[in-house]
Amino acid sequence: VYFSHCYPYTYTDLQMDLLALDKDPTMARRFRRRKLCETLAGNACDLITITSFSSDPASLKARRAVVITARVHPGESNASWVMKGILDYLTGASVDARILRDNFVFKIVPMLNPDGVIVGNYRCSLAGQDLNRLWDEPSRKMHPTIFFTKSMFRHLLDDREVILFVDIHGHSRKKNVFMYGNSETGGIREKIFPGLLCRSSDCFSFDDCCFKIQRSKESTARVVAYREIGCVNSFTLEASFCGADFGPLGDQHFTTRHLEEMGYMVCDAILDFCDPDQTKVMLVCKELQVLFPDDGNSDDVSDSEDDGAAAARRKKRAARKAAQKREREKTVAPKKKKAVEPGAEEEKKPKDKDKEPKTARGRRKAQRREPAASTERAATAEEGSEKLPEASDGDAAAGSDAKVSGKKGKKQQKATATKKTTTSKNRGSVTSRDKDSKESKDSKDAKPQESKATKADGADNTAGEVASSSAASGTVYRPSECDASVPLPLDIAASAAGITESVQDPLVPKPGGSLLPKPGGYNQSGKGGALSAP
Repeated sequence: VYFSHCYPYTYTDLQMDLLALDKDPTMARRFRRRKLCETLAGNACDLITITSFSSDPASLKARRAVVITARVHPGESNASWVMKGILDYLTGASVDARILRDNFVFKIVPMLNPDGVIVGNYRCSLAGQDLNRLWDEPSRKMHPTIFFTKSMFRHLLDDREVILFVDIHGHSRKKNVFMYGNSETGGIREKIFPGLLCRSSDCFSFDDCCFKIQRSKESTARVVAYREIGCVNSFTLEASFCGADFGPLGDQHFTTRHLEEMGYMVCDAILDFCDPDQTKVMLVCKELQVLFPDDGNSDDVSDSEDDGAAAARRKKRAARKAAQKREREKTVAPKKKKAVEPGAEEEKKPKDKDKEPKTARGRRKAQRREPAASTERAATAEEGSEKLPEASDGDAAAGSDAKVSGKKGKKQQKATATKKTTTSKNRGSVTSRDKDSKESKDSKDAKPQESKATKADGADNTAGEVASSSAASGTVYRPSECDASVPLPLDIAASAAGITESVQDPLVPKPGGSLLPKPGGYNQSGKGGALSAP
């Protein structure tokens, strides 16, 4: 059992196909085969010439040339299937094929790396080198196929004009069939042929084409043919190992039939490209001027680096839709927008404050905020009543405890409640040292304070006033730690103690209770604890 990355097309398959063409007697007038060179392993690298050989020598010399190569990377077998479609089309008996043979000379190298195909390499030659990075200075001994192909290209330019060069490859990370070209002048001339191919093929994507030249690609076939040899229309044709993502073949895997048809479409595009009736060419030029109004450069990625390729395609498609929309707006009058009243937008905005919490967690938070709000209202009511002669530190601490929220507020309020309980038990055992420290602390204040005797004399009246005002306003008066030195009347102390027992702080655990959530209370796992992400 054998597994292949794509549909296999071996060196033997190529030799069998070429042998069948050689044996056909009708092919003698249109097809010729010779050995370009020998590889490192001694295998033949074939050069195919297709044209109408029966014509007179003058017409043969006036014909322009087209150069097509394939399979420089052995693992890209889909390139050989596209090449097979080109060979079948050009050697066929159709009228379009005869027109192409009568007007052009096709020089074809169907397999540039026979040794790599035979030994089963994916990208390298028998010497372990990527032959598509050696076109700038190929070695006659180490890279004979590239050396002699480049030499053939140069000799061909001495005899006739080369209007097109196509190097066929396979792409393993992108979908569709597309081209890489060269555009250093910022024009649209180099994009016309891919535009024609896009109009004739259902699986060719112009949005995936790239026309930039990166430094790492300067030694590839298309760039050397463009810069060194002077072929303006020099392209790399990339066929996906997968399939198309649009059109009738969208989300389908390419078959060998689809790849061969792509070879037919390349030949049709050559026919349209050189047609004396340039109607299709002019339509493509208008579309390109709309797509590239500034510099004519594509935003797509390079040959092997396709990071963000999908984003680049979306960007170009959006630009094309925007251009079409602007053209439609020129012919259709714009509609007037309805005036919106200033108060209408405010009515639409939801009022978050009036909304009730929908989740159980939100309701628990709201319930926890209610004691703090009631304490703030109590503090406001006390400001309206008669002011105390002196604000103690315990009262300030009690007011700040009511405003604390969250985990830190829970700990502080719990500690404060514990201190209050301890102070109420030990209220009678206050030493003189505590009184001296209190007096020394009060003496440091900048504001004038009443004497300790005055404070003791008016303690009964003050406590009574506060208790009465608290009862009138519906709030609770809780004696603080610093009030331990002030003897309270028995009735007020008893009432305060009773109120303290009846009004239990929600954040202070009851005897035998716990602040931890019950199992299944906060999260969906039923294990308790903090809220877990779904």
